[in-house]
Amino acid sequence: MKMRIFAALVLAAPMASAQQNPAPDQTFCDPDSYPYDAVAAAPYSHRVVFEDAHVRVLEINLPALATEPIHIHALPSVLMGEGGGKDAKFRYTTYRMEAGNFVEVEHHDIQPTDGYRAIWAPPEGPHSITNIGQVSVKFTRIEIKPENCAR
Repeated sequence: MKMRIFAALVLAAPMASAQQNPAPDQTFCDPDSYPYDAVAAAPYSHRVVFEDAHVRVLEINLPALATEPIHIHALPSVLMGEGGGKDAKFRYTTYRMEAGNFVEVEHHDIQPTDGYRAIWAPPEGPHSITNIGQVSVKFTRIEIKPENCAR
């Protein structure tokens, strides 16, 4: 998955700067305890490959033509991955909660560029990604936990 997607994710749906001085909160220290966390809400595409009190490393796989359920990323992250080339294309959809239901805010189609990328991403609010391309993608997301989770 190309970093262009990641840049679009960053611009499309950042959550408030919850990481500046977060309370020792279960959502930050144990992210998958929150029902809309990516691992809890989209377990077929997000898999924890390593976790400790400082970081959580996710492997993210999205087959061609698949859509992830609506989810969030409460923690800032470093995203790394290889683009899908000319056959890759993604739809990034953002949502807001209204009367207990998610309502689509907007969506953007993204045609990634070739090559391996690593980028920084702030927390992301409710979103989903649909792989509308012809190739599966795989990338790694390293989520950075607040210092107070290690205490």
